Amino acid sequence: MPDPVWPREAKGALTGAYAEKCTRLRTACHTELSSDVKVRAFSVLGHEATLFYIDGMADASQVTRYILFPCQTAPQLPEGEELLDHLLSVVLPVGVVQTTCQLEQALSSLFSGDALMVIDGIDGVITLDVKGYASRGIAPPPDETVIVGPHEGFTETLKNNLTLMRRLMRSPALIAEPISVGNKIPKQLFLLYLKDIAPDDAVEEMRRRIRGCNVDYVFSMGALEQLLEDDPYALLPQAVHTERPDRACSFLLEGQIVVLMENAPYAMAMPAGLPHLLHAPDDSAMRWQYGSFLRLLRMCGLLLALVLPALYVALTTFHPEGLPVTLMTSILETQSKVPLLLFPSMMIMLFIFCLINEAGTRVPGALGSGLSIVGGLILGQAAITANLFSPLVIIVVALSGLGSYAAPSYSLTLSIRLAQFLLLILAGLFGFLGLIGGLFLLLMRTAAMTSLGRPANAPLMPARPANPDDLLRLPIWRQRLRGALSNPDHIDRTRGKMRAWDDRRHS
Repeated sequence: MPDPVWPREAKGALTGAYAEKCTRLRTACHTELSSDVKVRAFSVLGHEATLFYIDGMADASQVTRYILFPCQTAPQLPEGEELLDHLLSVVLPVGVVQTTCQLEQALSSLFSGDALMVIDGIDGVITLDVKGYASRGIAPPPDETVIVGPHEGFTETLKNNLTLMRRLMRSPALIAEPISVGNKIPKQLFLLYLKDIAPDDAVEEMRRRIRGCNVDYVFSMGALEQLLEDDPYALLPQAVHTERPDRACSFLLEGQIVVLMENAPYAMAMPAGLPHLLHAPDDSAMRWQYGSFLRLLRMCGLLLALVLPALYVALTTFHPEGLPVTLMTSILETQSKVPLLLFPSMMIMLFIFCLINEAGTRVPGALGSGLSIVGGLILGQAAITANLFSPLVIIVVALSGLGSYAAPSYSLTLSIRLAQFLLLILAGLFGFLGLIGGLFLLLMRTAAMTSLGRPANAPLMPARPANPDDLLRLPIWRQRLRGALSNPDHIDRTRGKMRAWDDRRHS
């Protein structure tokens, strides 16, 4: 774990006389400037004491009930008993109590919501867990909504998120390893993985990358992903995010490593493959016929979003013989009334569609969805009436937009749109040859991608033993293997009948 780079006045051992320790803490916390750093002097067991805590981070009622009141009402110290031992065993009814002689560690606990107690006659300081800062309650995830499945989502509180994971996966095999990232302002993380299921080399590689993040502060999980990903220039994301604890548990069962971060209302899983980006949270909660149909529908929509605008421009501009005569005649009639050529018209309409979508996303509340619908209708109808754009161009752009919305991952949606513009430019310049060449380059680039050193297209390319739950969602009772990313020594641990009661079918 990287050592925090603290200011000079906040470094070193917290030893010496009682007054000296209090002065060093006051100086390091800038109590004369920061009004929320509270300092309370009192007496405990005949010894002088001072309590430091941050108003709003520590619960003031817990400070009074579990620290100040027991200390001020405690009788005299029994003869022959150590002061520290008596405090910890008799006086202080706080669950987590620790002692430290390092000023950096004491300040880190203080600014995490703990209280610091300095007592005359005791080396160092005592840290007491009385955290009580405000947090959002557990609620349904706003983006990953499901029809079938649980409706609990992660929050910004790291402790709550870890509790949700523990409640769903009640096993000692679930390891929650604490680690921090950031030099000057460390941020708390938890690496979650299943012992003997997640490959040891992948866990060690994740630790190495996090410890190698030489930054002052990490703002969000997205910033952490950019620091950890294999290829910063790739279009496709190399990690998968989820707001749902149940989906995070499914990643763990496949041998992936899940990262929880303080103040992040979602989890990140690595290594991640292309199949993970195509799966929706409730695919496994419904019957396999329904899940397979929805996945096929989703993939068709993404293919439309990626290829349809470029294919339309290539066929209409360079290869009109590939279209039926009636369709080509209709296209030429509508295009003859438009002042712009087809290629720039398609580029402008795709840009307008992306602009409307971004504006609708940033406008708060229900006004955003209304803006997207009204803006699309008004602009589309006005453009057709004014003969600025062909109606078929607007239909193609609308279909490709609907297809992009089928992606369960927002990062995947953005990557599809960027690739859509790239293919459209190639098709507009070189026709069908440019489209095929662009697709070939994208496939080659995707095939060469890795995530945490693992192939991003596994188990499709290269082929590996895995559950029949990649592109299609086949029956649960046929899924006897662990994920292709799991430890090879434990890849097949569930042989036998999964429907043991059914003699007619052998799983």
